[in-house]
Amino acid sequence: MNEINSISASNPICAKLLERVFKILKAIGYKKIMAKLNLGDIFEIDTKKGKGYFKLVGFDKHHGELIKVYYRLYQDVPPLNELENGSYYIYFPLKYALRQKLVKHVGNIVVSSQFIKPQYCREKHIIGREFLGWFIVDMRTMKMKLVKELNKEQKKLSPCGIINDTLLKKRLEQGWRLENWV
Repeated sequence: MNEINSISASNPICAKLLERVFKILKAIGYKKIMAKLNLGDIFEIDTKKGKGYFKLVGFDKHHGELIKVYYRLYQDVPPLNELENGSYYIYFPLKYALRQKLVKHVGNIVVSSQFIKPQYCREKHIIGREFLGWFIVDMRTMKMKLVKELNKEQKKLSPCGIINDTLLKKRLEQGWRLENWV
């Protein structure tokens, strides 16, 4: 038997060792091993004005987890199917946030098989304090196109980049919307 491939839960010897490791971890108070993230997982983040929600919709080896952030804040956990009103996409270090207990998993809503990660995003182009326009970025090729003003379709594009929990909370608390980001 290949010794490397024999290290698995299906190997009887390894299974007993894994069981023992889990008992020890439980005995010292370790709650659980990091759960696997699944597309469609819904997460909650507490803000000063209520609870914000977002959905895991994709993974990227360079940017991390792509989330769909819902605009509305709630005081209590809403029915998850009501979250679909207004949103934008952004990359977010979800695994880290979950490990640090900055967010809480609250459920799952299946991601449609028709869903395609957004190909384009936008970012302000500012040098010094001068606004020079918008970069429209093709996320597949990373090619950028500078436009002075956004057209109707470009105003619907989500921001480029990765945000942390602090900026996510700030945007939720301020009622940040794509249509107002012009």
